Amino acid sequence: MAKDQSTTEKLVTMGLSLAAGWVAHKIVEKVWDKATGGLSHDLDDDDAQVASVITFAAVSAVVASLTQVMARKSSHKVVARLSPKK
Repeated sequence: MAKDQSTTEKLVTMGLSLAAGWVAHKIVEKVWDKATGGLSHDLDDDDAQVASVITFAAVSAVVASLTQVMARKSSHKVVARLSPKK
């Protein structure tokens, strides 16, 4: 069972998650664009195939989950460095 996070750790986790999520999103879009030849996962695109949209959503979800886990682990390290030694 995980221990409760301090307010500082929650804020650091949120900041790292937002920054890492933004970077990860840009990377996924660029890789997807290069691999498929276009951003065919756009939900407003009537020509987008359902399989393409579902695949992009699944890849995005996996990357988002990994980003969240990495941000939480990193926040522990950052807070530990910032905390005064006892």
